[in-house]
Amino acid sequence: MEKYQETISIKSYHTNKYGKASITSLFNILIEAAWAHAQVMDWGYDSLKSNNLFWVLSRIYFLVEKYPVWQDRITLSTWSAGTDGMYAYREYVLENEQGEVLLRASSAWLILDMETRKIFRLSEVRATFPKRIDSRACRNPKRIKPDTHPENLHFDPIMFSEIDINQHFNSVKYVERVLDDFGIDFLDRFEPAELEINYLKEGQAGDSLAVTRTQLSGNEYLNGLIRESDAADLCAMRIVWRARIKD
Repeated sequence: MEKYQETISIKSYHTNKYGKASITSLFNILIEAAWAHAQVMDWGYDSLKSNNLFWVLSRIYFLVEKYPVWQDRITLSTWSAGTDGMYAYREYVLENEQGEVLLRASSAWLILDMETRKIFRLSEVRATFPKRIDSRACRNPKRIKPDTHPENLHFDPIMFSEIDINQHFNSVKYVERVLDDFGIDFLDRFEPAELEINYLKEGQAGDSLAVTRTQLSGNEYLNGLIRESDAADLCAMRIVWRARIKD
């Protein structure tokens, strides 16, 4: 199977107060599709676990044209965009029933050893790794330099609900923490048009995290998550905002 497709109905639990799917709900949908596609290609969670390996998301870039609304039926297409030996690239397109593109995304994944956390180099198994499809959803995610660490940061502990099956801070929870830090008044007026994330370190139970924010331009921000115990940068995140249209 070179391309994976599924049709999804937008449920109420996918939406925000305006009845539109949130970017974090769409993020979860993309991650689940990646797992499903990897599973049918024998590169999924179960196959890797048997070899003491697991997938981690390293970078992702979203370009959101339009957010679907409650009860919309959307079609998700995703495919392998090949490997450079270390990163495995995956791309996504979300469309509505009229064939209008709603979202494009590109991601870079790593395979790690469960015990050592060392990177498993895909160049060793290039012959059996899924072939690249020559179709570009959007540009690949880029390296983002982490934000500076201001003084008087406010740290909150990682909660039970934020830990995933790999026993680390869930990828989508990074985004939720950063978005919530902007506050309700800001989020009532603006929505993400672009979102780009570099995951730098794993968060785990017992860690406490703080959000940083620097305004790069009128509508562009650089954010990060900082761990209290060692001042480590867990992620670097770039968000481009646009005015929210309240239909």
